[in-house]
Amino acid sequence: MNRRPRPSAARSGRTAASSRRTGRAASGRSAAERSAPGRAATTERTTPAELPVLRVGFIPGVEPDRFARRWRSGQRPARLELVPVPHSRQADVLRAGEVDMCFVRLPLEADGEDTAGGPGELHLVELWQERPMVVVGSENILSLHEELTVADLAEDPEIPSAHPDDAADRVAVVATGVGHALLPMSLARLHHRKDVVHRPLADAPATRIALAWPRAADDAVRQEFVGAVRGRTARSSR
Repeated sequence: MNRRPRPSAARSGRTAASSRRTGRAASGRSAAERSAPGRAATTERTTPAELPVLRVGFIPGVEPDRFARRWRSGQRPARLELVPVPHSRQADVLRAGEVDMCFVRLPLEADGEDTAGGPGELHLVELWQERPMVVVGSENILSLHEELTVADLAEDPEIPSAHPDDAADRVAVVATGVGHALLPMSLARLHHRKDVVHRPLADAPATRIALAWPRAADDAVRQEFVGAVRGRTARSSR
């Protein structure tokens, strides 16, 4: 009687191993299929793109990146958008609604009245002061001083400001060796070049940087941004 040959042990082992691999693959697919609904549910949650946008303007000299990092470090009620604003339009962009808030340099005039420190159409939160600087050409004798006073400038002509956005133009003039320009420290640093130097002016008043927004549009989102600027994180208690 012819008998069917029995499968060798080696073949039996391969068959069993193949079955185990097939079982594991099937089990893996089932787990993936079971987790698919969970992934779909996650994507249905609110994404940053769906949040309202908080537009915050900033004038030249202000560096808002550290505030933006603090704002984005946790869950916030709005997505932050930073908007560069010319100094000459710092009040206009707020009145026109082009931004929701703005870092401004005081004094800030709105409707012909200085709103700094008093009632007006804007909320103003003062943040820091800027030391006044004298910008002169690197060959100007005033550049030999470590610090200057108003009296030191008596014999050196000042390049006057023609409009609020002309800081770079005035620095270019003093670079030729003609006169000096008075600028807040942040603008002196912003427009620094190799052929000029800037020195502190000891006996002149400092300028002030503030955060401004319309009183009529005050809300919890703006108040939270004020807190972030002042150092409060998303996890901080109010």
